[in-house]
Amino acid sequence: MQDPLDVDRALDVAQAHVRTLIEDHPGRVPTCTHGGHWQFDADSWAPVWTSGFLAGELWIFAERTGDPTWRAAAERYSEHLEHRKLDAGTHDIGFLFSPSWGRWHQVDPSPRNAAVLISAGRTMAARFNPHGRYLSTWVHAGSTFIDIMMNLDIIFQAAQLSGDAGLSEIAFQHALTTRRFLVRGDATTVHEGWFDPATGEFLRAATHQGYRSDSCWARGLAWGLYGFGSAYRNTHDERFLTTARSLARTYIERTGDAYIPPNDWDDPHPAQPYESSAACIAASGLLQLAELIPEQAATYAQYAAGVLSTLAGPGFLAPPDGEWEGIIRHAIYHPGNNLGVDESVMWGDYYFVEALWRLATSPQLRAAAGPTLVDRAGPPRSAAVADA
Repeated sequence: MQDPLDVDRALDVAQAHVRTLIEDHPGRVPTCTHGGHWQFDADSWAPVWTSGFLAGELWIFAERTGDPTWRAAAERYSEHLEHRKLDAGTHDIGFLFSPSWGRWHQVDPSPRNAAVLISAGRTMAARFNPHGRYLSTWVHAGSTFIDIMMNLDIIFQAAQLSGDAGLSEIAFQHALTTRRFLVRGDATTVHEGWFDPATGEFLRAATHQGYRSDSCWARGLAWGLYGFGSAYRNTHDERFLTTARSLARTYIERTGDAYIPPNDWDDPHPAQPYESSAACIAASGLLQLAELIPEQAATYAQYAAGVLSTLAGPGFLAPPDGEWEGIIRHAIYHPGNNLGVDESVMWGDYYFVEALWRLATSPQLRAAAGPTLVDRAGPPRSAAVADA
């Protein structure tokens, strides 16, 4: 029997962990832990792409508490990122700017914030290959990843803020290409698609972090579930909603009552039983679907609450007064490179907090989740309680 999810308590624990991180390592942003301790060396796999997640957590805690200390920290960590609005060396511009400057603009719209977001969106859109109609990765001009679906929001937002419909069309075309080539007929996902950059011809599927090229890497499917839901929210194209729903069904059917998937569902002998960051992403993506499809809100919200309740249990949620520095344990970054295996990762922590915050701020989602949540009277506890 799944324990009800105590959203307040889980947010309190997460908030205490993040306070410790920014106090003990001011101005520094990790990617993953090693033995439970945050590592601040340069990412050995990809151009640094996780800085926006810490800023995003800070914005959530600023909104949750109304404490100007959290707000000042959120602004400071966001400003540290501003120069990357012109970074042409990464495809993760959305991961950098949507949780940081995007949240800032949401709570405090300003011409400056809009200008930063427009510039970042244009930088991301510049990766578009018109022959294959895809956004390329940092790996190669012929490569695209399923997780680029999560970086389309920054292009859509730049289009809305600038009035440039051409930007929106780029994001729309990339989503169509991803749907055609990186989503299989059985509603599983390909990690990486390779194209001939000169002609746009699709060449092959590949993977970097999954079991093999024709398997289903769980985090990749979670990126797709969330990303296609966001594409529908931005375009109202029913094809994207259909894809998001089919990927949600795959996640739920393949993971079941365990709630937390392995790194790849098709690996017959996984070295680790869990990839918790995939579950964090999926939970927030499922709650987004519950908002987009009210008639199925209970199905998605209750399963998401089951995921979050499992993550908030003692097996995954690290106690704030212990030695483990991350929030959510048992995540996997890159098993082939032995990087962040059975550790905490910044994106897992962020999407866990984001999913909890969706529930905390939405009476509709809480009602849909129903008895799977702890029923508390009154407003959420304050930061003073969380950090006591």
